[in-house]
Amino acid sequence: MHLSPPTSALVDALDDYSQHKLTRKEDLGILVELALHPDGKALLDELSFAAKFISKTYGIMRRIGMQDKGYEALSRQFAEQMEKAEGLGRSLLRSAPAGTEERFASTYYARSPEALERHLALLYDLSWYKNWVMDHRTE
Repeated sequence: MHLSPPTSALVDALDDYSQHKLTRKEDLGILVELALHPDGKALLDELSFAAKFISKTYGIMRRIGMQDKGYEALSRQFAEQMEKAEGLGRSLLRSAPAGTEERFASTYYARSPEALERHLALLYDLSWYKNWVMDHRTE
């Protein structure tokens, strides 16, 4: 999918802002581009909010380990938000060109450890988008 110049510039700014920690820049750009369609901005905002929660929660879960008494509750919230993020992503992708929606489904939403890892990486990149939006709210 072709990205517009403003979207490409935003993704480059996000990469700089993250100190070059983005790993799924192309697909992040696709989601940002799709947010230009009707209802897309609201979906992207909600998805990026969930992404930030998921990224933070995943980091906490990894740090505390399964034996911690709070792990089970975090795990439930994490699973709920992952399901929500997938639904939001699929909704956003409905306006994508042919093939893009299917590629995202097989890359990020397949039920495999590899797809989960890729989805978490994309959500991490989306958390940087959320941070950027919060920091540039007044601009």
